[in-house]
Amino acid sequence: MQIKSIEQELIEGTEMILTRVTLNQVNSSCILSRLIIDTLGKPGIDNDLQLLGSGSQWEVVWTEPKLTIEQTREIISKAISFAGTA
Repeated sequence: MQIKSIEQELIEGTEMILTRVTLNQVNSSCILSRLIIDTLGKPGIDNDLQLLGSGSQWEVVWTEPKLTIEQTREIISKAISFAGTA
């Protein structure tokens, strides 16, 4: 798995920031899901993340937790580094 891009945008009319991480070379959406949940917590409890995609390209989208782009890059990179050992 590789990070293709990380983007953040302000949601109009709110103070919420939407974070979108695009990953490519995803071999298993199940492993991706487990790594992201282990990293960001359980959807609906710890955050509002969504996993969107198919095949080898996936997006992870959330507004909580609030992280900078660099923090996001660091934790997602750390999470996907475990994919090679899974």
